[in-house]
Amino acid sequence: MAEMEYLYKMDGEVITTPRTKLSESYFIPERDWIILRKMDEHPTLITPEDFQEGMGPAFTAGKYYCRLAGAGNENNFAFMRIYKQIPLYGTRLDNASVRRAQASEPREHPELEAMMRFTRDRSTATPKVRGYRTGIQDANDLVPGGYIIYLVWEEVKGFCSLDRQYFWSLPYNKRQLIRERFKIAFSEVMKFGYEPILATSSKIILNKDTGDVKISGFSRAVRIDPDTKWTDHFFVIFYLVLSPFMCDKRLPNLATDLQLDEKTGWRW
Repeated sequence: MAEMEYLYKMDGEVITTPRTKLSESYFIPERDWIILRKMDEHPTLITPEDFQEGMGPAFTAGKYYCRLAGAGNENNFAFMRIYKQIPLYGTRLDNASVRRAQASEPREHPELEAMMRFTRDRSTATPKVRGYRTGIQDANDLVPGGYIIYLVWEEVKGFCSLDRQYFWSLPYNKRQLIRERFKIAFSEVMKFGYEPILATSSKIILNKDTGDVKISGFSRAVRIDPDTKWTDHFFVIFYLVLSPFMCDKRLPNLATDLQLDEKTGWRW
C-alpha cells in the first residue's frame, strides 16, 4: 500500500521566501518560486501515546522541483523541501478543535540547521540555500496553528546525482578522480559537524565534465563530532569501493580494471 500523502502537488503555485539574515554580512533576498512538480513525500507518523512520551509532533516532508519566478529565470532551477506538521496517527479525521490542540512549535529538522550552516559559512562542498520561510497553518489546514517550513536550495548547474552503475563502468583513473574529489568534499562537510544518511552514491552530485563533486541529500542528516577524521571506510559506505560482501550482480556493467587490496579484500 502506498504511503499517504498530505501535501498537494501545487504545480504552478508561487511560494515567496522572505529576506533572511544568515549572518551580519550575509542575507538571502526575498524571492518568488514557481512550483514545477512534486518529487516525493515522506510522512513521519506519531501516535498520541508517543507524542505524550515526548517524541515530538507528527510531520511530513515533501520535495518539489521549482524555478525562480520572473522573466529570464526560466532555467534558474532549485529544489524546495516543505516540512509541515500533520495530525497525530488516528486523528486525521477528527474535528478541527482536536487537531488545533496538537499545534506545536517546530520540531528539530537537522537538514534546516545543516543547510543554513553550510550556506552561512560559505561551504564549497554543498548546494547553497536560496530561500527559507516559516509559517503557521490556517484554521482550515491539517493542524490549525501547526508549523510549516519552506527550505529552497540551488540545483547546482552541470551537476547530477552519481549513479553507481555509471561510476563502476568508468575506467580506474576516472573512478580514482571522483574518489579524490569526494574525499575533499566529504571531509569539508564533516568539519561542519554533519553527515548525510542513509549513505548512498546518490548523495554525491557530480559534474561529469570536470569531475567536481559536491555532497547533497541532508534530509536525514545527523550531527557528528566536527573533529571526525576521514577513513577510507567512507568510500565503502558510499559504494565507491567494493567490499567482499558486495554483490557484483547489481553492477552488470562492472569495469574490468578493478584493483584488489589483498589486505582488506576491497576492490577499487
